[in-house]
Amino acid sequence: MFHPTLNVQLNSKGQMNRRSMLRRVAGTMTAAGVMQVGWRDLVMAQASELQKQGKAMILLWMDGGPSQFETFNPKPESKYQGPCKPISTNLPGVHIGEDWPETAKVMDKIALIRSMVSVERDHSRAIKHVRSGYKVTPAVAYPSWGSVVSMMQSDETFDLPAYVRVGKPRIATRDLGSGVLGAKHAAFRVDDPEVMPKNVRPTVSDEILARRLSLTNMWDQQFAAQGAVSAVKEKQAIYDRATRFVLSPRLEVFDLTKEKDSLRDAYGRSRFGQGCLLARRLVESGVSFVEVFSAGTINDQGWDTHKNGFNENPILANETDAGYAMLLRDLEQRGMLEDTLVVWMGEFGRTPKFKPDGGREHYSEGWVTCLSGGGVRGGQVIGETDKDGVHVTDRPVGVADLFVSFCHSLGIDPREEYITRGDRPLKLVEGGEVVTELFS
Repeated sequence: MFHPTLNVQLNSKGQMNRRSMLRRVAGTMTAAGVMQVGWRDLVMAQASELQKQGKAMILLWMDGGPSQFETFNPKPESKYQGPCKPISTNLPGVHIGEDWPETAKVMDKIALIRSMVSVERDHSRAIKHVRSGYKVTPAVAYPSWGSVVSMMQSDETFDLPAYVRVGKPRIATRDLGSGVLGAKHAAFRVDDPEVMPKNVRPTVSDEILARRLSLTNMWDQQFAAQGAVSAVKEKQAIYDRATRFVLSPRLEVFDLTKEKDSLRDAYGRSRFGQGCLLARRLVESGVSFVEVFSAGTINDQGWDTHKNGFNENPILANETDAGYAMLLRDLEQRGMLEDTLVVWMGEFGRTPKFKPDGGREHYSEGWVTCLSGGGVRGGQVIGETDKDGVHVTDRPVGVADLFVSFCHSLGIDPREEYITRGDRPLKLVEGGEVVTELFS
C-alpha cells in the first residue's frame, strides 16, 4: 500500500516499515534547532524520487604539479623539452606529449588552457589557492571548491554525499578540507575505488538503530536547551546525512563489479582509471562534485617530479591517460557530458629548465588546465607561451578567472555571498572574469 502524503510504502496493516521510518528519522529542526520525530516532521522530511539535481563537476587532480612539457604543451624546438616527443591529436595542428595517446583521440572534447598563471610555488599554499580559488591568508580557512559546490548544489533530502573524494593525496597534511563551511560539507572519502567504503552498513538491527537515534535526539534536545543550539544543529545535520546514507538502497553505486569487465578495462585498471569510472557512476546517481586523485603508485612523489622526471612522467601518464579519455567518451555516450564539467589540473606546472636526471622544479607561469563538458566548447586551445615555455605570450588566465568560469558552467553566481560558521560573509569567488572563449 502506498501512502501518497508521506510518499512511502506501507505494509498490509497500513504501517510504515521500519526501514522507511528510519530513512526519515533524520528529520527537521524546530525553531529551537532540535530534531523532533513526529508525523509533521516525517511529512517535511519526505524525499523525491532520485533524479539528477542540476549540473555536476568532476575534478581530476594531478597531485604534485604536472609538467606541461610532458603533458599538454610540448616544445619540440626548445632546448628545454627533453626526450618526450609530441604526437598529433584529432584536433588538427594541436600536439600533446607522446605518453597520452588515448587523450589525443578526444582532444575535440577538450578546451586546453596553456596560459595559466598563479602566484604560489609552495605545494601547501598552491593547493589552498588552486583548490579554493582564494588567495592564501592565515586569517580564514577557506573551503575546497568541492565543499562550496556541496553547499550550493546539494539536495538536503538526497541520500548520497554531495561531495566525494576518490583516492588519497600524496601528503595528507596538505589536503584541503571544508574549512569555514564545517563538517557538513566535507568530502566523503573513498581511498580505493575498487573497495566498497567501510562501515557504511548498520551493524545492528533496525529496531536497535532506531532506539539509538531516538536516544541521541533526546540528548541533543537537552544539550540545545542549555544554549548549544548551533552546535547541536550542525551535529544533527551530519547525523541526518549519515543516517540517510547508511540506509540508502543506492550504496551499490560504489560497487564497480556491477560494471562489465570490458568497460573497466577501457578505463584502465589503475586506481585512477577505476576512480574515473566510479566518478561517472556517482555523477550519474546525482552526486554534485567528485574529485579523483592521481598521486602515482611508485612512490610518494606523484607528479612532483623533482627527480627522475623523464622516467616517471611516462609511468604517471600511463596510469591516467586511459581513464581520462574514457571518462569523456563514457559521459558523452550516456548524454551526460553537457551537464558535467570535467577538469584536469594540478596546483602548478614545472620549470622549463630541467636537471640532469630529468627533474623539474615548481613553476607557476604557463601551466596547463583542461576543461570539458558543462557547456565548455571543446576542440580549442586557449593561450600560449613563448618557444621555450618560459613566459605566457597570449591570453593569461588566472586562478580567479578559472573559478568564475567554473561558476558559469555550473550555473552559480560567483559573487553570491554565504555566511560562514563564524558569521562572516564570503563571496564564492573574489575577483576574476569568465574565460569567455570557453563558452563561445
